Amino acid sequence: MNTSNEHSTLPTEAVDALENIEGRFPRSRRAHAKGIYYEAIFKPTGNAKPFTIAEHLQNEEIPVTVRFSNSPPNPSAADFLSPAKGMSVHFHLPDGKTSHLVSTTVPMFVTKSPETFVDMLKTLTADKTGLDKVDLGLGIVNILKKYPDRKNIFAALKEQMKQPPTSYALLNYYPIHAFYFVNKDGKQQAIKYEWQPVKLVESSSNLDVSKSSPNYLSEDLNSRLANGPVSFNLVIRLGLDSDSTDDPTDPWPDDREKIVVGQLTLLKALQPKVELLFDPTIVGKGIELTNDPILHFRHEAYSVSYNRRNNE
Repeated sequence: MNTSNEHSTLPTEAVDALENIEGRFPRSRRAHAKGIYYEAIFKPTGNAKPFTIAEHLQNEEIPVTVRFSNSPPNPSAADFLSPAKGMSVHFHLPDGKTSHLVSTTVPMFVTKSPETFVDMLKTLTADKTGLDKVDLGLGIVNILKKYPDRKNIFAALKEQMKQPPTSYALLNYYPIHAFYFVNKDGKQQAIKYEWQPVKLVESSSNLDVSKSSPNYLSEDLNSRLANGPVSFNLVIRLGLDSDSTDDPTDPWPDDREKIVVGQLTLLKALQPKVELLFDPTIVGKGIELTNDPILHFRHEAYSVSYNRRNNE
């Protein structure tokens, strides 16, 4: 992890650039500002035991807190305007600590370089601030001119915009980074996670979300929960030696062995007294971080955002 003075300014620059997209919203996250919390339970299958000693992946049920979110920095933005959705989880461990998983519906990040990411944000909002002034379409065009190799991720975002989701409960969520599982013998195994919905009833394919309530996703999820369980399977993919562990733009080949290591089930909606911090580098015993620069950069940027909103 780069600890130079130049690198240490990047998290602050990133948060500053995010505030230029739509402005600053006091006491709100600088991204994924609009969210809803749920109390839930996680039941491990035990299938992860050969690979990790992580407490929440053994045999016992673990209480969890889940937050579903939209990606924009505006906490009042209509649900259908968000191109990507988020699902963040606190596993509440028996020792009183937590292990976090921070996921999005896009299975890869836009770049493997913090410097490039900050430059992309600045390019997006160059010379203008405020949602009514920023031309997001032109900003993305300018980004692609500078970084044509990133067109695949913007194509994925565009595809999501074409068909906004009808329910948080029907989406796959990806923590994007690789992690190392460590077993009782100290052996490391590179893995990537994925949350897969245990699908119940599909929403109507004819639903025009642009004409729905601005909060239709939370309304849908609460309605589903009132009528039965809403669950997600936690799946890991086992990496091979040839798979990159420090590049979040590489989703890994889909043919890697997949193992269901547990199931998360929502219990009820929550109204926490304070907004929780979800940090992808807080993983707990039995899980180790890779050298992914974006993973460590997110830890620093989230800290800047968290401190700002708590001091507002």
